[in-house]
Order: sequence, then C-alpha cells, then structure tokens
Amino acid sequence: MYSVAVVGAGPAGSTAARTLSEMGYKVVLIDRKEVVGLPKQCAEGLFAACFPEFSTSPGEFITGKVRYLKVVFPDQTSYRLRGDLLMLDRPRFDQHLLGLAERSGADLVLGQKVEGIDPYSGEVRLRGGETIRAKAIVGADGPASRVGRSIGLRNRLVPAAQVEMTWPCDDTIYAYIDRDLPHGPYSCWIFPKNEAGTANVGCFGTFPTLERFISKYEIEGEVVEKNGGAIPLGLAARLQKGRAVLIGDAGGLTNPFTGGGLYPAARSARIAAGAIDRYLRGETKGIEYESAMRRDFVASDLHLKARDALAGLSNRELCRLGAAVDGLIFPGLKLSASPILVWRGLLHPGIMRPKYAPLLKLLFRYCLAGKVW
Repeated sequence: MYSVAVVGAGPAGSTAARTLSEMGYKVVLIDRKEVVGLPKQCAEGLFAACFPEFSTSPGEFITGKVRYLKVVFPDQTSYRLRGDLLMLDRPRFDQHLLGLAERSGADLVLGQKVEGIDPYSGEVRLRGGETIRAKAIVGADGPASRVGRSIGLRNRLVPAAQVEMTWPCDDTIYAYIDRDLPHGPYSCWIFPKNEAGTANVGCFGTFPTLERFISKYEIEGEVVEKNGGAIPLGLAARLQKGRAVLIGDAGGLTNPFTGGGLYPAARSARIAAGAIDRYLRGETKGIEYESAMRRDFVASDLHLKARDALAGLSNRELCRLGAAVDGLIFPGLKLSASPILVWRGLLHPGIMRPKYAPLLKLLFRYCLAGKVW
C-alpha cells in the first residue's frame, strides 16, 4: 500500500508528489499521458515572485523574460505594471517537475487512465482493472478531474483558445479588456516568448472569438501552432471528501480574474502535502486540507467577485477607467510604490461606487501580498 496516490502529473501533481516523497512517504504519481505537458494548454507566463513556490531554479525551460504587464482598454488607453515575468516552455517545465518528483522517490505510472476512486477506502481504479491502494489520494488531474467526479464534483468551465505566432522581441505581456469580446474581463492576451521569436496570443472563448480579437486589434504574425482547452471558473464547491483532496485546476484553483493557474497549483500542492503529513503522522484525525486551503488568498472568492464586477462594466465605463490611469507605470505591487496611480484612480468619476468595491479590495489584497498571479 502507498502512503499517497497522486492522480495527475502536471505542475500541481508533480509538486505534491515531490513534496510528500521528500517527507519520507511512499508515493505513486499516476497520469494518463505517456509524455506529460503535451499538448500545451497555457499562456506559459509566471511572475518571478511566484516561482519559489515550486522550489526549483530557472533552467532550460525558460524561454524569455519580460518586465511589464500592460493592461489595454477598449480605446487603447493603458497602464503598465512592472514585475519580472518568466516565460516557460510548458512541456519542458512539466517534464522538469516530473523528473524532480521521480528523483525524490515517487513511483511513476504513466500512460494509465484512472477510472475512479473511493475516497473512503483509498482505492484508485485504473482502466484495465488494476487497483492501487493508498492512505490518501490527491486529485491533480485537471479541470475535468476524474477524482473530482468520483466525489460528486464538476467544475464550471470556460473555453480558451490560443495560437502561437511569430512576434518581435518585446519586454511586455498584454491583457486586453473589451466588452465586445465575450468571457472577460481580461478577454485576450499576448505573451511574448523572446527566445523563440513567437508569442502566445489567446482569449477566453473559442477560435472565432480569437480571430475577431486578432482582426480588431490588427495583430500580425504567422501562426505556427494552435491550442485550446478549458479554464475552471471559480473554486469547487468542496475540495475534500474522505481521504481524497483536490488541488490545482482539479479544485477550480485558478485565478478567475486572470485565468492564471500555475501559482495556485504549487500553492495548493504544498498546503495539501502539509495536511496529509499531519494526518499520516497521527496529529489529526482526518486530512485538514479544506479549511486550510480556504483560508489562503489563492482560494478567495474575492477574485471571482472582482472578475464579475469588471465584466459588468460597459466599454464606455472601461474607457473612462482607462483614461484615469493612461500612461502610468505601476512599479510593483506595494502600497507605497506608486501613490500617483492610487490618486489618479480615485479621481476617476464614481470609482468609490459600491460596484467597484471588489476591484479595490482585490488591488489592496495584492498590495499586501506584494505579488500578483
């Protein structure tokens, strides 16, 4: 019997498996793919301030670095946020994290699909009839999690479409806010990969929406790859049942404001590992993961409230907001970093109205955390 069975070998699952193995537990890491990380379903950016959560140093999987996040409003007014962002080769990054998990002692079972789990007995049933038994189960198997379905949960999903296209050297990633394009608030994005000479250009929505965005904003480049997927929108109704816990995308632990999922993947993996460790050492009667995760900022429903608030603004309101901050550079997420940005924002007509409250609260929380994800 294993101490822990981890289902899904993406960044969340590999981080959980590695952490628990390093604690001395017998861990098995299962994934339906024989080669993890393919096909790519990610804009491939991670702020440097979030990178230490993976407890690894940047390596050959880094494909560039940019200095700014530029938020663009419908009339193309904009502001910039300074903060180093590392661009990843996601397949190589996933394979790197998987290698770390294996070297830490985790057993790998690749190319095997999980049919279901029993959250009380700890059984993991594989296609073909084989059963793996463990004292705890970690569901890290993505937005349409089989582990989640086995405990009666389904994530709310939104589609995402993306192309990788040729792009000049650039020091900025771009987030476009436009109510003419569905599934906002950050409807579309451009993430340059300078070493590859390309950029990931994507949107919340389907490929017709992406084509509309590319045409409207006259984005030019040769398409070299297409990829798409689904992004969980909002935290799962529950993150735990019996001996089974959900982390990363499987638990809806993405940022619904931006769609970012890498930092929440690592963060939830570490919180789950700590809770499982305390349970296996007999310090707690059960795995106390859900309560710990919901106290963490990455599981706050404030992100979803802020997303809904921004998505509820008309393009006219968005342009007024853009005019209040146009041309400003926000040097990092610190309360003292740029008083002028705060002042200009407060001068925006009606910014203190109740409907803006979630946006202001979210900005304040990010300032306290000193980073965005």
